[in-house]
Amino acid sequence: MSRHRPSKTGLMVVAMLWAASTGAGLAQDRPLDRVSVRADVFFYGAHAPIMVGIVDGIYKKHGIDVTFVAGRGSATTIQTVANMSDQFGFADGATLVRLTAQGLRAKQIVGILQTGSNSIMTLPDSGLTKPQDLNGKSTGFAPGSATDQIFPAFAKKAGIDFSSIKGISVDPPTRDSLFLLKKIDFNMALAVAQLPILQERCGCKLNLMRFSDYGLSLMSNGIVASDKIIAENPDLVRRFAAATVEAIGAMVANPEHGIDVFVQFAPNAGFSRKVVAEQWSEAAKLLHTPRTKDMPYGAMDEKDWQDTIDLLVEYVNLPKGAVTPDKVFTNAFLPR
Repeated sequence: MSRHRPSKTGLMVVAMLWAASTGAGLAQDRPLDRVSVRADVFFYGAHAPIMVGIVDGIYKKHGIDVTFVAGRGSATTIQTVANMSDQFGFADGATLVRLTAQGLRAKQIVGILQTGSNSIMTLPDSGLTKPQDLNGKSTGFAPGSATDQIFPAFAKKAGIDFSSIKGISVDPPTRDSLFLLKKIDFNMALAVAQLPILQERCGCKLNLMRFSDYGLSLMSNGIVASDKIIAENPDLVRRFAAATVEAIGAMVANPEHGIDVFVQFAPNAGFSRKVVAEQWSEAAKLLHTPRTKDMPYGAMDEKDWQDTIDLLVEYVNLPKGAVTPDKVFTNAFLPR
């Protein structure tokens, strides 16, 4: 008896019928979910993984069309996420804890910068080299900025008379300019973002007082989602988290490509490729805490969050018991 060999066309039909019966390929056929992601402030090197995820098609592979926009401080970003103006945000953990105590409902679903780089910066000729030198000096306060949110804790911990600080209300970019023009005495910012920028602009090496050097080790920036979207669209949250973790891994594996992507994605960022490289180099050191160093990218530890909460209770008058770790983070949507 002769055997009939199926044609290539026949094999393709069989494969298509199998895919349809098993659901394979449907994710590619359905429309992409469109989401808006808001950064904490202006674009800087730590945002490069999200840009890689967009430019290299990682989010689209997971069925998501991402728009990534700059922010005006972590507090503002978290609020836009909580009210669903943006579906996701890249924002500070300590700020999330404080807003949660006020009734806001959102969680970090991917931990990215798990160690804070909040810092005070002074010019090399200022004579301001230690915290006590800041007493009676001037700065700018940007209410939505993550560093501003916890500066009172740093002041108390480091022995600064907070009431003696002279401040004006500004946005972070204006504060940076006033600082370099010597219109204010010191600047406060995330070293992971602004230190390379400001040192390039001034052509100098700034004095740096890191909050973490004074016992303020706080959970920093990660992907934030509202409790509402977590409850109503967990599949989208899971896919977004998986894509983000994949993008972080791609950035770590090939940082040069990631920096190229940043320059392509944000050509008007206003600083050099060298600055972006230095920002990412600093960010890469913050992807884990000692407790998460053996865990996958994005995974957070409950005790790190509890330490952050305890510090804010002690130094920023956060009501004791108002926030527990389960209210501000979850690993439930990370790839397993």
